[in-house]
Amino acid sequence: MLERTNEELTAVEAVGNVKVVLADAGYYSEDNVLNADPGGPELLLAMSKDSKQRQAMKGKAYPRGRIPNDATVKERMEQKLLTKQGKKLYKWRSQTVEPVFGQIKEGRACGRFLRRGLAAARSEWRLICAAHNLLKLWRSGKLHLAMQ
Repeated sequence: MLERTNEELTAVEAVGNVKVVLADAGYYSEDNVLNADPGGPELLLAMSKDSKQRQAMKGKAYPRGRIPNDATVKERMEQKLLTKQGKKLYKWRSQTVEPVFGQIKEGRACGRFLRRGLAAARSEWRLICAAHNLLKLWRSGKLHLAMQ
């Protein structure tokens, strides 16, 4: 996913690179954490579904000091998510990514794919995303700038 993100950023000639990755529990695995590029972005990957993650983090004190060297991969990720900075960064996920899925699923009534098979679903998803982004550009008044 990170390689693909970097390819897309290069394609649009974006300046800078990804510094932090905020992802839901579907992306967490010890392999993903252990095989991540040490010089790459910091990973903040939820350990469980978002509502369970918030519930688990609620009321827990911020950890003090360094994460112990003998901590497991899972314990290290839990500690990172519980730090003041980790909580602050992960909170951005609910403000940036989740509303888009809500708008697409509820506002555009696209709760299910209509086509079968991975290639068909992928092309349908790309069409849905393109329509979503074009509508955002049109509403912002920037669509005419993009077309010039």
